[in-house]
Amino acid sequence: MRTERAFTLIEILTVIVIIGILVTIITAAVAAAFRAAQRGKIGMEMSQIATALERYKAEFGEYPPDMFDDDALVRHVRKRWPRLDWQRMPPEASQAESIRTAINDAYGSNGVNFTLPNSQIGALALWLGGFPNSDGKLSGFYADPENPFDPIDTFDKKVFIDLEIGDGKNVRYERYGNGTEVVPVIGTEVRGVFVPIVYFRGRTTGGPDAYTYGVDPINIKRFNFPESLGFGFCAPYVDEDGDGNTRRWKNPSTYQLIHPGLDGKFGEGDDVRVIGSGGNIGLLDLDNLTNFSDYKELKSILP
Repeated sequence: MRTERAFTLIEILTVIVIIGILVTIITAAVAAAFRAAQRGKIGMEMSQIATALERYKAEFGEYPPDMFDDDALVRHVRKRWPRLDWQRMPPEASQAESIRTAINDAYGSNGVNFTLPNSQIGALALWLGGFPNSDGKLSGFYADPENPFDPIDTFDKKVFIDLEIGDGKNVRYERYGNGTEVVPVIGTEVRGVFVPIVYFRGRTTGGPDAYTYGVDPINIKRFNFPESLGFGFCAPYVDEDGDGNTRRWKNPSTYQLIHPGLDGKFGEGDDVRVIGSGGNIGLLDLDNLTNFSDYKELKSILP
């Protein structure tokens, strides 16, 4: 008479352990693949923005300003709209303030409680998309070349990337500053949170002052996001120079696009980011995606 052999307790536990190991390996592999897919999607969207910036430059002869430097803003507006009727612009103390007020008023005419930021995070959406129509679609500036910020005219439809404002869209209205600045921001969604893509415009001539603005004092372009938003601190990247004197900015004559990566945080501290063995790149910077790292994580180009 033949008897059936039962599994021993040790054999059963061994099988359970093996299954647990396999589940862990598969789960880790799936998670890694998901993260890679997310990074690839973000990189593709950043690449599309870069293509839009090139189209913008081809149309108007230069990349758009990042709104830090008043002189650069006025020069660009004069170049893009040489027939602009300054007599019909808001009577502010400076032409830069007049431009900002006019843009603010134009957004307000579309039913948006909008304030053009003193924080310059809204520059990309503004220059690449212009003003929203009643459906929330960015449709360019107004068609009258003498009054491009005056909503009495139709849109010129000069839009350089498909941009639409709203939940689940690539442009959101976000609050910055003291909470009263409502800004149209280009960004991506990471783990259910909308995070911005930062645009820093370098000087056409490049050089050690490429990412500075103002005269007295000279300031480094930077975003210190409110703590409540949780994005941290974002500043342009510079290569380690070895002598402590000459800055070697990344993309000094063009621009830097920076995304905080899957952790949603740009970095810590309040200074420029120096890449090199003696630099100040922190853990939060390592997964940032940039145009000068070919839209891959910053750690991919670290020495």
